[in-house]
Amino acid sequence: MSITFSQGKLQADERKTILQTVQKQAKAAALEAIRPVLREFLEAEVTGKLGRVKGVPRQVSSTERPIDWQCACCGCTDANQFTRDGHYRRNLETGWGHLEDLQVPMLECQQCQHDVMCSFTILEKFQRFWLDLDQDVLFRSGLCQSLREISQRWSATVEGSVGLRTLNERINRLEPLAVQAHREPISDVPTVVQLDGIWLTIQGQTEKEKPDRRKRRRKERKGKRVVVLVALGFWNDGSDRREILDWEIAKSEEHTEWEKLLNRRMASEE
Repeated sequence: MSITFSQGKLQADERKTILQTVQKQAKAAALEAIRPVLREFLEAEVTGKLGRVKGVPRQVSSTERPIDWQCACCGCTDANQFTRDGHYRRNLETGWGHLEDLQVPMLECQQCQHDVMCSFTILEKFQRFWLDLDQDVLFRSGLCQSLREISQRWSATVEGSVGLRTLNERINRLEPLAVQAHREPISDVPTVVQLDGIWLTIQGQTEKEKPDRRKRRRKERKGKRVVVLVALGFWNDGSDRREILDWEIAKSEEHTEWEKLLNRRMASEE
């Protein structure tokens, strides 16, 4: 790193230039450090699936070792029939920036000599963004940040366009998970259950339209005050564990609204 400093106090433009230089080089260093870590995890998962390290010959056996990866042609899931078949290179957008030429292991099925579909734990196939985008979008949407704010932040990080639809699709994945959470029984019953309401404002659209800054017609947005009724569990086993057991969006904290939450919770335990 080579940066020239003046003897006097740094001025605004000079300070900005130095910060940008440091950020750019730190980002490049982070990406170079991430690449071998990802590659090592991918290779480790292949080793775990095959049950043998790289360089050890495949053992032909009549006893199958079924895994959750399968051949794209014949549908074989026997790890004894799979061999390493080099790598392919792909690009990936991460929270540290754009990662180029990441080497991803490939497997070949010895029954039909076709590629094996590998579903890696840390890497989704055909996905432009890494898993940290999903986590960041869900976290920031939970903090009530707008899609446009999240899009601008990620576009600056990856130095490319991140569309609002891309972010919205990831947020919408929460809905089936929320429905499942409402229905699942509580397997580990807490010692204490605390009931409380959290008031917030939900933005919604009205039928009235108005022009935005670009003179486009948009539905007028209006805030609506609601309360999230929360059942919070506490365990006194020394772990300091606390967990949200269930929740319900309601109009008020009247007892009739709480009954909806409690009755659903009781029904799921039956």
